[in-house]
Amino acid sequence: MIQSIRPTERRYPLLYWTTFAYLVGVPNFVHFDVTGRVGNALNLTSISTIVLACIAGYLLTMFLIFDRRPLMARKVDVKLWLWVLLLIELLVGVALHPATRLTSPSTVGSLLSCFRLGQWVVAFCLVLALYTRTPAEHGTELVVRLLGRVSWTWMVLVWTMLPIFPDQVYGSSDDPLQATVRRLGGQLLHPAHVAFLASVAFFYSLFFFPRGPRKWAACAFAVITLVLTGSRAQQAGFLLAILAYAFVLSRKPIFRWGALFTAIVAAPIGLLLSSGLIKFVGRGQAMKSLASLNDRTRIWQASLEAILQRPIVGYGYSVGARGAIHDHWRFAHWIPPHAHNEFIEIALDGGVIALAILVFLYGLVFWKSLRAARCGPMHLFVFLVFCQYCLNTITGSEFSYQYLGTGGLLLLTFIGVLADSPFPRRMKLRSRSADPAYSFAASAPQPWLDSPSTQ
Repeated sequence: MIQSIRPTERRYPLLYWTTFAYLVGVPNFVHFDVTGRVGNALNLTSISTIVLACIAGYLLTMFLIFDRRPLMARKVDVKLWLWVLLLIELLVGVALHPATRLTSPSTVGSLLSCFRLGQWVVAFCLVLALYTRTPAEHGTELVVRLLGRVSWTWMVLVWTMLPIFPDQVYGSSDDPLQATVRRLGGQLLHPAHVAFLASVAFFYSLFFFPRGPRKWAACAFAVITLVLTGSRAQQAGFLLAILAYAFVLSRKPIFRWGALFTAIVAAPIGLLLSSGLIKFVGRGQAMKSLASLNDRTRIWQASLEAILQRPIVGYGYSVGARGAIHDHWRFAHWIPPHAHNEFIEIALDGGVIALAILVFLYGLVFWKSLRAARCGPMHLFVFLVFCQYCLNTITGSEFSYQYLGTGGLLLLTFIGVLADSPFPRRMKLRSRSADPAYSFAASAPQPWLDSPSTQ
């Protein structure tokens, strides 16, 4: 007897859309004081973030009560004990954090650190509850669909608000070093996050949109968005992902020849426009600043000095790590909010134990996603997205700083890869764009699986 599997968002609409809303977050132009100079952390963003976290946690609790099933509806191996151990280690760092030399002792910092850890806990529980209520054969598709929907949601939000608030959306970000540089994202969402989401939207369109003008228009739109952000690390990661897909992972020779032809044509053009390209990449900055990766090498040096003084338990999540950097920072032109490196930041947060756990989780997810990359377009898509996350860890922070921007999607990718079967079978996609339940902004058709049970 042939049985059809109802999509997860139809069976659990409250859980699905609560998770989706929590992954997207609250778009606005007022942010937390990342410098730590302001004692009162309450503002429009912090209040809306607290409200969103409380509402999401409340809805999840009510859902679990009425669903009458545990958080994990089916058993999956997401290395839960490692996540719990990492949380405990970070909480110990918060409880034992030392007083900083430049700021007076305050309980606000500890409460803020605990709240930011709580945000990750809420996101983890939402994603885990939703994933385990999805049939095992459709788990990867759930991850892919959420990645695509969230990325395209932010693309639509950014471009919709651009003509309404042009100076805020296409202007300077919160980074004091780049206050005069206009970049897409501006104060609405950090340009680096917009660039990463544009890259995800590109690969989602490339793999899962039906053939035709709309597919290539969506890809071009995502590339234009990526270029306008001026985020060099994310642009480099996108190019490396394209090259890896074209020359290594793709089974179609046309992509390899197309990439080779593009490189041959682009090389002489790049040489002719080298001065303009250098100016574009430099964003008007001096070579001294570029050589230090926008002062990141100085931040890493100060962070390593702090880690060597307290290597076991660290300084506490987010706020304590920021205070440790401040104590070892020798420059007055800028106060760094975090270490600008995922693994250095986590060592500041919770010491070498937290660092070892996070490195192991990253390595495990990379290995599993690499093995599954040739099992179908969805697994390949997840692998390319995670590779770009890995490149972003060199100059940015996700888990180790706070829940914002693209952090929720990284957590979704981790859970999706860890919980997936070790040898997933090859899956075939077909479009269900004609079904209104799968439409997204009338421009992003959603894939569904052709499994034996639905044929």
